Amino acid sequence: MSLLLALSISTGILSGLLVWFTGLFDIASWLAFLGATSYFASTDKGRKGLVQVWLTNFSGAVWAILIIAASTYIDTDFASYAATAVFAFCMCIQAKFSLLKFIPGTFLGAAAIFSADGQWSSAFLGLFIGAVFGFLMNYTGELLHRFCAARLPEAPVNNIKQEPPN
Repeated sequence: MSLLLALSISTGILSGLLVWFTGLFDIASWLAFLGATSYFASTDKGRKGLVQVWLTNFSGAVWAILIIAASTYIDTDFASYAATAVFAFCMCIQAKFSLLKFIPGTFLGAAAIFSADGQWSSAFLGLFIGAVFGFLMNYTGELLHRFCAARLPEAPVNNIKQEPPN
């Protein structure tokens, strides 16, 4: 079984469980999928990748809360533009720190806050749970792949010589 097939199987099963789980706790499943997407997009995997996704998602959420606050309390149109510019700069420059180097995770965290109409507790919880599920999707897919590779014989190689196309 290819790694892609194993990841697809585990992701399909766990995605269904994720939607069920978020429904139990009245969390928007799309918020959890942002967290899972962050994990899959991160270049670091395992526990380090999970921690990195949590930190970047949550830092992005905090930056978005600050943008909303600055835009709300400084009552001009220009304030929202200026706050977005300043805090977007901060969202990128924080990548100087190793655990905050995953800039897309930061922007996904901010997107969660903006899309959740500032309902930060739901956004934080959805991102957290989603990242855990992303980790589990990847981990169980790799386990399934290794299990099948160790137990199933490889497909026979076709020894028939093929003519090159004209």
